[in-house]
Amino acid sequence: MSGSAPESVILEFIERINRGDSAGIASLTAPVYTFKDMEGRVYIVEGAEAIKESWDEYLSAYPSYKILVQHVLRSGDGVAIVGQTTGSHLSPEVEQKETVLWIAELEDGLVSAWRIYSTLMVDVE
Repeated sequence: MSGSAPESVILEFIERINRGDSAGIASLTAPVYTFKDMEGRVYIVEGAEAIKESWDEYLSAYPSYKILVQHVLRSGDGVAIVGQTTGSHLSPEVEQKETVLWIAELEDGLVSAWRIYSTLMVDVE
């Protein structure tokens, strides 16, 4: 997919997440992949098998997990997705109220970084 537009790669990446296709996710991921969760923890995963296993773990725990894309934004090799989730570790009531921002960076047409931001993490008074 190295010749594909970054937003096309990310939408395919999300489609594979939504299908629970961890091998497909790994095939779209750079050999060194950085994941930053909404708590700010950073994980660096190296190698297709390790990437597949990390997605297998999450998708096995949450087999109904889906990303619902509402907006796609792009800057260079970076793509931002605004949307919501269903079937995650959160309750459906919380998911309905939450807005999520995923930031992806691509390297040579593959996802090298995936970061998650959530309105749940915003402390507004």
